[in-house]
Amino acid sequence: MNSGPIAYFVQNPIAAKLLMIILILGGILAGFQLPIRSLPEIDLRTIVVTINSPNSSPREIEEDINRRVEESLIGLVGVARVVSVASDGVGRIEVELDDFADAEAVMTDVSNAVDSIENFPPATAESPEIEHAKLSYQVQTLAVSSEFLSESALRSTAEGIYNELLALPGVSHVRLRGVRDREISIEMNEEELRRHNISFRDVARTVRLASINLSFGQLQTEAGDVMLHVVTKKEHGRDFEDIPLITRRDGTIVKLGDVARVRDAFVDDNVLTEIDGRPAVLVRVEIAESHSFTRTAGAIKSWLANYQPPPTVVVSIWDDHAAPISDRFSEILQNALIGVVLVFICLVLVFDLRVAVWVTVGIPLSFVGSLMLFGLADLTLNMGTVLAFFVLVGIVVDDAVVVGESIATEKQRGKRGWEAAISGARAVAGPITIGA
Repeated sequence: MNSGPIAYFVQNPIAAKLLMIILILGGILAGFQLPIRSLPEIDLRTIVVTINSPNSSPREIEEDINRRVEESLIGLVGVARVVSVASDGVGRIEVELDDFADAEAVMTDVSNAVDSIENFPPATAESPEIEHAKLSYQVQTLAVSSEFLSESALRSTAEGIYNELLALPGVSHVRLRGVRDREISIEMNEEELRRHNISFRDVARTVRLASINLSFGQLQTEAGDVMLHVVTKKEHGRDFEDIPLITRRDGTIVKLGDVARVRDAFVDDNVLTEIDGRPAVLVRVEIAESHSFTRTAGAIKSWLANYQPPPTVVVSIWDDHAAPISDRFSEILQNALIGVVLVFICLVLVFDLRVAVWVTVGIPLSFVGSLMLFGLADLTLNMGTVLAFFVLVGIVVDDAVVVGESIATEKQRGKRGWEAAISGARAVAGPITIGA
């Protein structure tokens, strides 16, 4: 019986070779498009509720924010545990999901539960931010150093690099490390406050209302929908000086700069970062789970090659997490080639040259062709998938040897050419399929 897929490809060598070419080229093209990472994607199955409350103590955060959110979330379907952390100015509540809970459904329930809390958030707090917790991975860290620039100028240079790196493809997060955070402090003049009959509370309320971003919803018109959004949050000290505290009909205007000293400086922390004896700021580049380490690192290096830093500033790669991954995959590929050669030598000693060649070709072909299915399965090239390849090497090699030995046995029984190939492959097709 010379029907079926095995007989078809044996009797039509052009179709078999065309299929082999498609698997090789398709696998290579798919492999170049796959993200290369150190670890596979990890689902934390955690929802994070973050509420910022500037100038609130951890105790106030715990009592006014965290505890009320915890009480509304405990008992929701799909929630395994609720953990909260209160720190200066921010409350963080982590909602851990059950193993088989629908993450999107729980996300909706958590959002509705937080929105249903009465008189929440407090007047001193901002609107809650609710999102799925995701891991971000460090790709590279750039060092921005200079012997002559001040701390403020050096940080400004690093912030410029920060903005340019965010525009690169694949870059999801950029963080500044080894530098003090900026702080805008307002030092009130008591005599000026008394002269203008202004209280400290009035100043605090006015400053808070003058530096805020608010959304007022959506306005539906015949011409289309209009989003109402006010953006007045101030980022520099000089912007605060122009905030009006008193405006009278006679034209009298008292600004914040008239009754206070606004300082745009840094927080009072002991932070010292040096590279080769020069003051430095570290710019850490991170990517999300779906992006490639090597591709993003290549984009950063290309940008750095064309970047012209200010005079006396040196920008260099201080820590590269993508290079070890590339080196590791190169070593794996070299070892795989050596292994294929050794398998071929062993097969030549047992079978004739033709059987040994095609059995050896089938081993890497199966792995290269499988790369075409990675995209459909949402997989990446990482240490986990490479380890899976190593586990399957033994199965693939054993199956190839079994098929080759079966064909050789049929030839010894007197069958020739394609008859031996068809009979030998069919004799072991069932056990190989079940065993794999």
